[in-house]
Amino acid sequence: MRKNKYAALLSLMLIGGFTSKVFGQSKPVVINQDTKIERMVEIKKKIDSERYNAQYYAIQLYYGNHTAAKNIVRDFELNFPDTETSLIFETPNYKVRVGRFKDIIKANIMLEEIKKTYPGAFLLEPNNL
Repeated sequence: MRKNKYAALLSLMLIGGFTSKVFGQSKPVVINQDTKIERMVEIKKKIDSERYNAQYYAIQLYYGNHTAAKNIVRDFELNFPDTETSLIFETPNYKVRVGRFKDIIKANIMLEEIKKTYPGAFLLEPNNL
């Protein structure tokens, strides 16, 4: 009895396998799409890329007068030559910010290293830059 069930099932599978090619589609599907859609997708990709590149973590070392800020930038560049440094003016003071970190873990590791030399350093999140 079991052999008959297996034989019947095997027969159905073989017949199904042979007939599936007969009833399958043989023509490729062609989609006519307006070129405006392609341009819109490209614009969206560009906007998303710019937004992603603008979002990063930074570390602020100092907020105060210009002379002290310049000295801190110069000192930091000697101690950490591979880290990006920026001096930002915000009326009436200057900010010294370093790094452009996409990953918060790497930013925190760098912050701990920087705090050994600059104990007042703190992490800025992307929305606070």
